[in-house]
Amino acid sequence: MKIGTIGTGQIVREVLEGVTAVDDISCGAVYSRRRETGISLAESFGVEKVYTDLDHFLSDPELDIIYIASPNNLHAGQARMALKYGKHVLLEKPFTPTLAEAQELFTLAEEQGVFLLEAITTQSLPNYKILRELLPQVGRVKIVQCCYSQYSSRYDALLSGQLPNVFNPAFAGGTLMDINLYNLSFAVSLFGKPLESFYYANRHENGVDLSGVLVMRYPDFICTCEGAKDTWGVNSAQIQGEKGFLYIKDGCNWFSEIILETKEGRKTFNSQEPARHWHYEVKELTELIQNKDRAEYERRKALTLDVVEILEAARS
Repeated sequence: MKIGTIGTGQIVREVLEGVTAVDDISCGAVYSRRRETGISLAESFGVEKVYTDLDHFLSDPELDIIYIASPNNLHAGQARMALKYGKHVLLEKPFTPTLAEAQELFTLAEEQGVFLLEAITTQSLPNYKILRELLPQVGRVKIVQCCYSQYSSRYDALLSGQLPNVFNPAFAGGTLMDINLYNLSFAVSLFGKPLESFYYANRHENGVDLSGVLVMRYPDFICTCEGAKDTWGVNSAQIQGEKGFLYIKDGCNWFSEIILETKEGRKTFNSQEPARHWHYEVKELTELIQNKDRAEYERRKALTLDVVEILEAARS
């Protein structure tokens, strides 16, 4: 299969690193509004085709999958175009700003007979799968804490009066959509939709959230998702139960190590190779498409819709 990419940021380069490490898939073309940035990306990965016209790019018959990593507010429109051309779509997080847009895109994918998948690494990581197996050992869960803080390289520009896309409300920017989304997706993938949720944010004068805490209430426990682009801290996740706890080192987007502690003692788990996160994601999603795994597709679709619904409510 051949993949075409929309966007030229760092995340695209990391995904293409994953593509080069996976059999049966290669990058057939890149799209960029600026030809010079497209050429730079293409040359880095030996890609022959560079497009600056989106319709010409999407109509390329050699492309099977379109990976979209453009600014958040462009996701829905570009995914809609790709689906209408009959392409499978990997849509970078955050999926869409609204639930209505997400539902519309999934309906269109169904009509076109293609798969539409959210590109988020967590569920594809080997250590995440280990965590799911270990979870019953902590007993009845009472507290879940997730923290992901990363001082943004663009925060100083915001403070100087500039308005980078990631802090622009018009571009669906903000910490919840960029950083805290990993925490939210992790929690919902394990425990489903909460009964209710509340978002408490530190906001810039333009209204965008710079950092904040999403509190989700489940029938038997509370989950807090902390995210920040204006601070830095120790990233981690912890699931506390009546029989023990699980600690995820470096947070639920990185998952570098898992610690399980119960009355029987402490054990450490890690089955991941360093710096291979996007390799795992590309491999799993590609195999899902190739195998036409409808059951796994529907599970991921339901998760994406739940996360988008919570995000939209929290942002409002």
